[in-house]
Amino acid sequence: MTTPTIDSPTRIQRIYDGHAGLYAPSVVTEAAALLDAYLATADQHGLDQKVADSDGWLALAAAEAVARKYGRPATERTSAELYQLLNHLRAALAAEGLEAVATPVRMGVGIAPVPGGPTWGTVGGLAVALYTDSSWELMTNSVRTTSHTIHAPATKAGAAEVAQLVHGVLRGDVADPFSRNR
Repeated sequence: MTTPTIDSPTRIQRIYDGHAGLYAPSVVTEAAALLDAYLATADQHGLDQKVADSDGWLALAAAEAVARKYGRPATERTSAELYQLLNHLRAALAAEGLEAVATPVRMGVGIAPVPGGPTWGTVGGLAVALYTDSSWELMTNSVRTTSHTIHAPATKAGAAEVAQLVHGVLRGDVADPFSRNR
């Protein structure tokens, strides 16, 4: 198999598109930069970049390493940090024109479905939660649900990226992580 002649961000996005989680643009950019560094190192060792990553292992390693960075925090967050991040998320959802609604999801923010978009279950909307020891988690706005990790920084800017991704899922523009044929 030969390395596709496409840029690093596109290669990383293709890897992430095959996973059930969601990946913020900043995470894709960070993984692409790591891939470029891997390829530059291969070049410094006299390896042609196509040979060095002919099977795509360097791209996969970069994608996985960066995704894991945002999978779980290095140290647990405090309650105050959680509330601040969830408030940033609420503000970012409002900036996206989305309506926050009640949710049974602990430490979660419910989001109403958008007209013309897909729905899930009887409630139809989604919820995003963040816990002391987790990443952002996307789930249906219901008591029993499956969650999918949203790989994004636990920052105000990360909350904005989460809101953009959730808006994309609600519109049907971003691949539905709950779809069985994804």
